[in-house]
Amino acid sequence: MAEMQQDTVVIGAGVVGTCIAERLQHEGGKVLLLDRAGIGEGCSSGNAGHFATDVVLPLANPQTLLGLPKMMLDPMSPLSLRWSYLPRMAPWLLRFALAALPGPARQTTLALRALNSRSIESFERLLDRTGLRAMMVQRGAITVFESPDSQRAYGKTLALLRQHGVVVEEHDGAALRDLEPTLGSAVHSGLFFPNTAHTVNPLRLTRELARHFVANGGEVRSGNSGAVESLALRDGGVALRLASGETLHARQVVLAAGAFSARLLKPLGLRVPLDTERGYHLMLPQPGAGLSRPVTSHERSFVMTPMEDGLRLAGTVELAGLEAEPDYRRADILLDHARHLLGNVSGEGATRWMGFRPSLPDSLPVIGAAPGAPQLLLAFGHQHLGLTQAAVTAELLGDFAAGRRTAFDISPYRIERFGGARRLA
Repeated sequence: MAEMQQDTVVIGAGVVGTCIAERLQHEGGKVLLLDRAGIGEGCSSGNAGHFATDVVLPLANPQTLLGLPKMMLDPMSPLSLRWSYLPRMAPWLLRFALAALPGPARQTTLALRALNSRSIESFERLLDRTGLRAMMVQRGAITVFESPDSQRAYGKTLALLRQHGVVVEEHDGAALRDLEPTLGSAVHSGLFFPNTAHTVNPLRLTRELARHFVANGGEVRSGNSGAVESLALRDGGVALRLASGETLHARQVVLAAGAFSARLLKPLGLRVPLDTERGYHLMLPQPGAGLSRPVTSHERSFVMTPMEDGLRLAGTVELAGLEAEPDYRRADILLDHARHLLGNVSGEGATRWMGFRPSLPDSLPVIGAAPGAPQLLLAFGHQHLGLTQAAVTAELLGDFAAGRRTAFDISPYRIERFGGARRLA
């Protein structure tokens, strides 16, 4: 089969890859977007829908480490680890522990803040350009506490958030019920984050961005003709072998394949400690108790997000890799949590979902070029912040690819931070 020549190929049509494809097209490139499953069919279909500008503290922290033994014993804990996956997960967990030390954690916090604080502004530019501004709702978000003890225990974290520029208001339960009347008496107090936002449908947002991309001359392929089996550096570009048997040759490739990115890099000699936070959600089409903004439970570690198709309950994390069967009990338990906070919530017609959040042990994504191979750009590992960081990642890569100075230093996100990544040329 003849080899086809391409200008730019983006591998991965989740929200990150789709935003990048649109941005590179906006920069004047001719772009082909590839995905094995289709536009937004991975985590972009099932995420909690947050533009989480308030998330600046990494998952890798001493509190999480101290809680790991208990989590391993309780499969229904907010963060669980399957015993059978522990041997494969051990190297990742060791890196996670090192990233949780005070020095690295401080640096990660600064890097997370640099990305997430720009999220909404970057999306405003993107959505204004594509005519999709209505897809982002800016009403802030709430975190609730069920007891004064929980509120007091959160004090140090609250101080850290404010230290890093996160705007947050403290409210008692009555004030929160003024904001969200369906919150029940179990809510003692909480926090209001005014500078966050959510989307009414993360899957539709990704698909509408792709539709705009195609309308402006972009091309999308899925199925075997969009499934990349291998990559090879060749003649100053990148050769891509597809499941269909076709070979493409591109001047430039962006790898944004989420949790599956490491598989394509390993044969090139690039090893990256990428694993998954398996996320679950329960979608309630007729919940009977509405919200106007996302509400997160501190004690129960889950979030309720109002969407155009109902109320989405999401937020639990399971460390079990790409192969294990889903444990949908982790989705089902979310209905009990919601009923505790909202009262009479209906689960009629509820649907479950599980997806692979691509996670690196230091809670930061990889953004930049492969070492020694400027024709191979990398954008993966956004863990549970893919939606939040998608537009700003696209802007950074657009500037980087064009040889312009980026809005801020991207060195904290380079793949070289993990060591052992040999130069490819």
